[in-house]
Amino acid sequence: MHQKPRDADMFKTWNECVIVNLPDLDGVQIIWTPAEAARLLSEDWPTDHGSAYNAALNACTDALLGTASCDRARQAFIAAAEEAQITVMR
Repeated sequence: MHQKPRDADMFKTWNECVIVNLPDLDGVQIIWTPAEAARLLSEDWPTDHGSAYNAALNACTDALLGTASCDRARQAFIAAAEEAQITVMR
């Protein structure tokens, strides 16, 4: 059964933002939510493969569905950035 994100889950924020530098996307991006991270991963990420990339996309989606913590999604997003050799400023 496919779960739809609840409205409240779509706007859950992280306790601390993640700041990444993506020169091809006008530089610095400030990410506060799993929804923003999932969109960035699926639409504007410089690569669409890798174990950390896949784990981050899954973790962010799971956080939106309410089946994983936002903190887990944040940590997975940072790992995906490191895997893609993207500068994480925070």
